[in-house]
Amino acid sequence: MRTIRYTKMDKQEIINILMTGGILAFPTDTVFGLACAMDRDAMKKVYKAKGRDFRKPLPVMCDGPEMIRRIAYVSQEAEKIMDRFMPGALTMVFRKKEEVDDCFTQGMKTIGIRVPDDEWILDLIKELGRPIMVTSANISGNGSLLKWEDVYASMHGRIDGIVTEDAKGEKASTIIDVSTDEIRVLREGPIRIEEIKEAMK
Repeated sequence: MRTIRYTKMDKQEIINILMTGGILAFPTDTVFGLACAMDRDAMKKVYKAKGRDFRKPLPVMCDGPEMIRRIAYVSQEAEKIMDRFMPGALTMVFRKKEEVDDCFTQGMKTIGIRVPDDEWILDLIKELGRPIMVTSANISGNGSLLKWEDVYASMHGRIDGIVTEDAKGEKASTIIDVSTDEIRVLREGPIRIEEIKEAMK
C-alpha cells in the first residue's frame, strides 16, 4: 500500500478516502489519530494497520452533542460533563443505541465518543454527515505519537494517507464511563478527575 502525504487543504480528497473505505492518519488536539468511516471493512484495516486486539473497540469522534445523541443514550449527569468539556480532550463511554451495529463495538453495549477541540476535524465530520472511528496512530503496544514524521515512519505502507502536520497535545484524552449510574474514570489524561467531579455538582 502506498501512503500518500496530504495537507489540511486536501480536505475533499481526505473525505473521499474515508467515504471509499480507506484509512488515514491526521493530527488532533491530543495525539495523532488513525481514522476510518464507520464501515466494517475499513474498521478491519485499522486493526490490521495497528496490530490492535480485535476485542478492543475503536473510539468514535462526533461533531457535537446532537450527533452523540443519535448513537448513544445520554444521561443528565453526562450532559453536564459534555457542556463543560466538549469539545476537548475527554472521551466518554456511553450506552450505545440499538441502531449502532454491535460489530462497531466488538459486541459491547457501550461506545466511546469524543468531540475534538479541532475545527478542521469537526468540519470534516460535518461534511461527512456521520461519526468517524479514530484511535491513536501508532502500533499497538507502543506510545502515542505527536509528530507526523514519526507516524509516517511507523505507519508508512500500512495506511492510505497522512496529514503532514503535528498533533497539538501531549497526551491521549481522559476517558470516563458514563454508561451506568456510577461514573468511573478509566484513564486520566489532560482533564483531571477533580475537574470532572466539580462539573457534576
